[in-house]
Amino acid sequence: MRRTLLITSALVAACAWAPLAVADPPADPALKVQAVYGPEQFPMAGVAADISPCGGGANLATITTGTDGSAVYPGAPGCYRVQVSAPTGCALDGDAAQQVTSIQGVTPLATFRFRCA
Repeated sequence: MRRTLLITSALVAACAWAPLAVADPPADPALKVQAVYGPEQFPMAGVAADISPCGGGANLATITTGTDGSAVYPGAPGCYRVQVSAPTGCALDGDAAQQVTSIQGVTPLATFRFRCA
């Protein structure tokens, strides 16, 4: 019994002196895409956005908006080109591509507005 108490107290003391693990805060997303439609700007789900570097090159990712009309790309800070296609039955108000620059602590928003029948 004494041996069990001695071992238990040694373990408790070791745990008390061990540094606590600190979780890193979640990283800011590189950019956020938002799709809306109509004059009321209702959120639009299911819009796919291709993400590529501003300087050109292959697509880094394709993200799709959810029920809240938004999607995030969790990449590193930098310059990105966001391009969408109008879903069937809808027309895009404005350019199909936007260029956004992300910096640490600031998440830029690329908003695309649609008119749907």
